[in-house]
Amino acid sequence: MLSYQETINYIHSFSKFHRTDSLENIKKALDQLGNPQNSYKTIHVTGTNGKGSTCNYLSNLLEATGKRVGMFTSPFIIKFNERIQINHKMISDDALVELVDRVRKVTDKIDLTEFEFVVILGFTYFKDKVDVAVIEVGIGAAHDKTNVILPDVSVITSIDMDHEKIIGPTLQDIAAEKSGIIKNDRPVVTGYLQPDVRNIVTKRAAEMHSQMFEFGKDFEICDFETSENQSVFDYIGKNVVIKGINCSSFEKTTAVNMSIAIRTFLAYQTINQEKVDLELVKDNLESHLILGRMQVVHKKPMIILDGAHNFSAIKNLINSLISNWEKKDIIIMYAGMKDKDRKDILNYLSERVNKVYVTTLDMNRSADVADYDFSVYNNVVFVKDYRNKLKEIENNLTEQQVLLVTGSFYLVSDLESFFS
Repeated sequence: MLSYQETINYIHSFSKFHRTDSLENIKKALDQLGNPQNSYKTIHVTGTNGKGSTCNYLSNLLEATGKRVGMFTSPFIIKFNERIQINHKMISDDALVELVDRVRKVTDKIDLTEFEFVVILGFTYFKDKVDVAVIEVGIGAAHDKTNVILPDVSVITSIDMDHEKIIGPTLQDIAAEKSGIIKNDRPVVTGYLQPDVRNIVTKRAAEMHSQMFEFGKDFEICDFETSENQSVFDYIGKNVVIKGINCSSFEKTTAVNMSIAIRTFLAYQTINQEKVDLELVKDNLESHLILGRMQVVHKKPMIILDGAHNFSAIKNLINSLISNWEKKDIIIMYAGMKDKDRKDILNYLSERVNKVYVTTLDMNRSADVADYDFSVYNNVVFVKDYRNKLKEIENNLTEQQVLLVTGSFYLVSDLESFFS
C-alpha cells in the first residue's frame, strides 16, 4: 500500500484537463464500484461564485438536525483531505490511503482525469457513512463530472462570467451549462438571476417540471446592517421569516449565500417530510469557519484572506470593504491566473483602492509580470517575493489600513499558514 504522500502524488498524476464533455468514463468507473453515489441522498450545488460558502452553511444546518453529512468541495486551502469531509471532519490520512488503494484496483484500466478520480473517491467514501451529501460541482454543471447524481435539491448560487473557454464563451452559454444541474421533478434554488440569463434557467426548470425558488422573488434578505466586521439580517420567505440572523462578515453576498442555504435546507426538509426548527436555522448557519472566504486572520490591524478570482467576485468584495471601512486605506496583494479577466480586475482595483501589489505563483496557470501592462497604473506594482513583501506590509500596517490578499485560492492556500 502507498504512503500518504505517495497517495497524494498518485492522485495528482492523472491528467488535469477535461478531454471530453462525456460522462461515460466516470459512469463506467462508478458502475464497477457499485454506484456508491446512489446509496445516500444528495444536494448538488453550482454557481460562478458562492457555491463553496453555500455548501458549508447548508452542511451546518443539516448537521444540526443530527444527520451524518458528507461534503465534497474544491479547491482545498491547506490540505487535500479538506475536499472530502463528514460532519466537517476531513477524511484522515489513513482512510484516504486505504480508499485510494481500494478504488484504483477497480478503476486502474479506465482513462480518468484527476477530478473524475477525486469525485469517485468522495462518492465512494460517503457510502454507508452519511445520510446526505452536499456535492459542489467543479466547473459548470451539465457536463461536470459530479453530474451523475439525482439530487433531492439542486442549487445555482450565481451565474456570471468565468471559465469562458470551457463553458462559454457567452453568459447565455454559461447559464445553459449551469442549468444542466436541474433534474426532473426535483426543486432548484437559485441566487439572483440577471435578466439576460433568467429565461434560460426558468425554461429549463419548466421543461424538467422543477419547482424553482429564486432569490429576490421567492425569498430575500432584509434589514441588512453591518458593524466593524460582522452583520445582522432577516430572512424573508413566502411562509418563513427568520429575524436577527448574525453573520460574522460585513459582506452582503455572504448573507445572500446564507439565505440560499436556508431556502435549500427548507426545500430538503419539505421533500423528506421533516419538521423545520427555525431557531436551529438561526443558531447553526456558522457552526464552522470557512477557510479562504472573507477569512479574518488578524483584526488589529485588519488582514483578510479571500479567494475571489473573477471580476464579479472581486467587485463585490471590494465594494463591501469600502462600504464597511470607507475611512480606511485598502492595500491589496493580488495574484491572478492567465485564464481570468486580469485587465478588468486590475483596472477596477486601481480605481478603487490605494495600493495594489501584483505577484505570481509557482505554477503554469499563474500570470507573470509579462502578462500585465503596469505602465497604465500609478498605484499598481509587481513584486516577485510576495512573502517578504507581506512581512514588510504587515510590520508597517496601521489600524487605519486594511490588507486584503486575494485573486486566487492558490495564493490564499499558501498564505493561510503564513499568517497563522
